[in-house]
Amino acid sequence: MIYTQEQIARYLERIQYDGPLDVSMDTLNGLIYAHQCQIPFENLDVFDFKKEIDLDPQSLYRKLVLNERGGYCFETNGLFYGMITSLGFDAYPCMCRVMFGVEDPADHEIDHRATIVRMDGKKYFCEAGIGAAMPPEALEVAENKWQEMKGYVYCTRTVEEGWYATVRKTKSGGEKMELLFSLLPVHEIDFVRISYALSHSADSKFCRMRVVNRRTPRGYYDLTDDVFTEEADGKKTVVKLSRDEIPGILKEKFHLDISEPLRPL
Repeated sequence: MIYTQEQIARYLERIQYDGPLDVSMDTLNGLIYAHQCQIPFENLDVFDFKKEIDLDPQSLYRKLVLNERGGYCFETNGLFYGMITSLGFDAYPCMCRVMFGVEDPADHEIDHRATIVRMDGKKYFCEAGIGAAMPPEALEVAENKWQEMKGYVYCTRTVEEGWYATVRKTKSGGEKMELLFSLLPVHEIDFVRISYALSHSADSKFCRMRVVNRRTPRGYYDLTDDVFTEEADGKKTVVKLSRDEIPGILKEKFHLDISEPLRPL
């Protein structure tokens, strides 16, 4: 067990989850959605504060649970994986490529982690750590099997040998490939150098811009540098913020009470 019962209880309080805790799909889906809605995806430590990212499970617990911060995928999905395995789920970490704006996997490096859960002879892709762009529940890994979840429709599809895509149906009836993942089990240590590169390289998106995102029951909140976007019931509102307005938005919309000065843009 990675986390103690006391730590699990504090995590459940943090994500405001009071549902079942048995090893079931209802529990798994509830935990994914609650985690997405309460723990934001954010790179403030990398972009604004120039702090080192520590992927040790206890460090993740202190930052994301006790200190009520968010994190980027290696942190948020790392915490989620540790919590569900401590609850008894049969799970392992997997490597991913986020494909926003990219068509060919050869054009984009591995830059993300998620979790595969095994249950009742099936495998499920679980993503809790990248904000509102991902499935809000566990997605069965089954070729072109469309699955409806909380108003969204997704499937998985083989892209190349060993790699699968999460595909979302758009409101216009099209399809959008969001992310590629591998079913090959990996270990926590496999993410250390990837995370270090993404948090230090001048070419990394996380070093070049501020990115904060949180799912909401009606859509999502997003902050990219100084541009705040709210999507609610399919309608988007976009506002450019002044430097003085950003801390208030971080607190009100993302539940991030930041006392350190943010980086000038």
